[in-house]
Amino acid sequence: MQDMLHAFPAEGQWDLLVEYGLHERFSAQWVDIEDVGEVARRLRVDPESATPCDFQTAMRSYAIGDGTMLVWIGEHAPGWSHVLTLSGASTPWKAMEALSAGRRRVLDAFCIEDIGHLQELLYSYDGACIGNVCPPYLGGTVEVAEYDAYATGLELADGMGTAELFERFLCMAGRITGRFIDREWFSSTRTLYRIPEESWSD
Repeated sequence: MQDMLHAFPAEGQWDLLVEYGLHERFSAQWVDIEDVGEVARRLRVDPESATPCDFQTAMRSYAIGDGTMLVWIGEHAPGWSHVLTLSGASTPWKAMEALSAGRRRVLDAFCIEDIGHLQELLYSYDGACIGNVCPPYLGGTVEVAEYDAYATGLELADGMGTAELFERFLCMAGRITGRFIDREWFSSTRTLYRIPEESWSD
């Protein structure tokens, strides 16, 4: 992992989100669990809904606006899985607790471009939200100190727009997990699941 401390992606992370139509709304988690099936179980997906597919197929598989929560889950890097929410609500906090239970790490990122809404890159561990691991402003430090070393060269500045800020958030996530978002990430076969509304209604 040491070689990722100061790494930069081969292609801009935001540029890839734009190319693949994810920049208008992006909601995702990087989960410190390599077993994708375990990630799905913790999210209380409907196992009967499991559909292995590539990204393009996943994007065609939901009706926009019907409220169904669909997630595309797959391997990310050694030791890590990735959850991309394609439709429906953002991942409920109780689900975040479940994903990080048992001393697991979870990074959670959310962006709605048209209103410039960015959720900080939240870091959860062992069932609790610890803080954010966004790069700091120049002269500052990362809120979760153990990740400060990953922020070199990603420092924020006043006046940055949504795209530039989120690019740096995604670079930080890539450094921590050992992999940036790339074209292979989009072309890989992962599993599309439906999360029933009642799964997290309690």
